[in-house]
Amino acid sequence: MFVNPQLVTSIQSCVPPHCKALTIALSGGVDSVVMLHACLSLRAQTNVPFNVNAIHIHHGLSPNADDWLAFCQQLCEQFEISLQCKILFQYQKVSIQPAPRQSLEALARNARYAALDKLAPPDSLILLAQHEDDQAETVLLQLKRGSGPKGLSGMAPRFTKTSSVEYARPWINAGISKQDILTYAQQHQLTWVEDESNQDTSFDRNFLRNNVMPILREKWPQINKTIIRSALLCASQNELIETLAREALNKIENEQAALPLSGLCALPDALLSEVIRLWSTQQIGLTVSAAQLNEIQKLRTAKADQVGYVQVKNWQCRSFNQYLYWVALSDIADAPMAAHVVNIDLDTQIECLKVTYGDLHRKVRLFANRPTKTIKAWMKEWEVEPWRRMAMPIVCLNEQIIAVQLGPKLIFSAQFQTEYQRTDAIDKLIQQL
Repeated sequence: MFVNPQLVTSIQSCVPPHCKALTIALSGGVDSVVMLHACLSLRAQTNVPFNVNAIHIHHGLSPNADDWLAFCQQLCEQFEISLQCKILFQYQKVSIQPAPRQSLEALARNARYAALDKLAPPDSLILLAQHEDDQAETVLLQLKRGSGPKGLSGMAPRFTKTSSVEYARPWINAGISKQDILTYAQQHQLTWVEDESNQDTSFDRNFLRNNVMPILREKWPQINKTIIRSALLCASQNELIETLAREALNKIENEQAALPLSGLCALPDALLSEVIRLWSTQQIGLTVSAAQLNEIQKLRTAKADQVGYVQVKNWQCRSFNQYLYWVALSDIADAPMAAHVVNIDLDTQIECLKVTYGDLHRKVRLFANRPTKTIKAWMKEWEVEPWRRMAMPIVCLNEQIIAVQLGPKLIFSAQFQTEYQRTDAIDKLIQQL
């Protein structure tokens, strides 16, 4: 029985020279079982001094989930004896409760990565057992979704989720097929579990795998390899695009991570779109859709103080003062805070101060040589972002406005400063509210 030698050598080639630990994401299916066995064999044959760990994620989605956990634990014990290699086995149960229109597959994947990040030893390399069949399916699914070069690149061979843990997929671009994995498992008389949900064609990937790919492979036996070749070309093109976008972004992004509209308008349309995508990914950790990107580009023509935004989950992209910003929902003050009444010692006299928020229509004369204006007008002049204005304190003494917070500064009216000397006491008080 022939076993593709690349199955093992591809793992060996992806392990860094000074790697301290290999961690296998062990589901119990044939792919991850073969990955674990091949890693243990590689360690025994080459005497490479890395530790081998296995992590099983119990999703609780199948009635057989407890049995799969027990199988993985017993498998590691069996491999420890037969291959004479100590294995650190860990598992974690995760709870997945999809809301309406949420993808169960996506939620399970995110929960799985979060658990792997948590359990994997620092500086370890987590190996995922996807192969060329999986990669071909991924590219076709991305094509169905209308993805561009980034999506059509398929799954990355290496990536990180946290700074201390790296992931690798040794088999996706190494010519390792599902049949190669099955052949290896049969040769070494390995056992594995079958996930019954893999036959449920209501899931897009299962429909493609079970109903579509067999027809394509019958017509074109090399279809997997040609799809992957296209994916590698898309990955190369995407790398070039991202390099150009990163250079352009570094030139125009300011210290507050905002994008100047003048800098964006100077870019070619295609590069402008990629710059906004890259900027968004860096700032909020999310990829904006084509529709969201189109709406963000419309913000470039918004008027100077016009309140418009594009919301992506817990973030809003806003335009202000000729810049684009990403603002967390938690930092947006849509309604005024509750008023405070406090007593304070002003020049040896106890005075009652009232601190209010949101009364932007009220008028005040902050400077002796300036006219009386509304608080909103002062905030515009001092370039206070619209989403922060409702959170700016307005300080009143006997119902008379004596100070207004304009961004980082509490500005006292000229009349109040003439009558009182201890404005610093009020300033410190406001900072504590």
